[in-house]
Amino acid sequence: MRKDLHSSNFLIVELARNCERVIHEEVKKINDAFSEAASIKWLIIESDSDDLTIEKLDSFGDNLKIRYITLGRLQKKYPKRTERLALCRNRYLEEIKDNPEYKNINYVVVADLDGVNSELTAKSVNTCWECDVNWDACFANQSAPYYDIWALRHDLWSPADCFEQEKFFKNFGINDFNNRYVSILSKMICIPPTSKPIKVKSAFGGLGIYKKHLLSNAEYIGIDAKGNELCEH
Repeated sequence: MRKDLHSSNFLIVELARNCERVIHEEVKKINDAFSEAASIKWLIIESDSDDLTIEKLDSFGDNLKIRYITLGRLQKKYPKRTERLALCRNRYLEEIKDNPEYKNINYVVVADLDGVNSELTAKSVNTCWECDVNWDACFANQSAPYYDIWALRHDLWSPADCFEQEKFFKNFGINDFNNRYVSILSKMICIPPTSKPIKVKSAFGGLGIYKKHLLSNAEYIGIDAKGNELCEH
């Protein structure tokens, strides 16, 4: 059963690295977009920053109920980016599962802090609850062409890893431009805001809203058995 936005408790989780210049603006933008929720808490997982990100996180105080965990320096031990991302995301999954502070959370919002949510508004968030689809997770659309093809899985639109597809076509002499167009660029379609929700197996696009109870046994994986990078979403 999907709870109404206004009666639901939200946990917003984010990853932070070298975000000192944008983190206050980004947090405010996302917090404002979910302002109609019954309650909002924040959990930010930081790692590998060499700027003032941690100091900026400290400066929030108790204003927005922001809690952060720093995992320190991960890059040397985990040189592959997606492996680090998966490790950090699994850290917030552990907190969601085990920390009693999050017992009454109904929805978990996973958001990026790199500016892709600059047009996010309370009105756009509300559309997730105005549609007549009983979704498990709801992901962001963009005003420009949908860009996050690596995270996207849809039987017709993008059934496979786009970069693996690109490697496959390269083996058969397809030139770089045509290969990139077929594997990635052609899938970056514009989705009108009036369109009905598109059912996907996986997506992201900078922001995802998940029913919390569905994350209880979830795990992010950033590399495959051969050590190749995977999109952790």
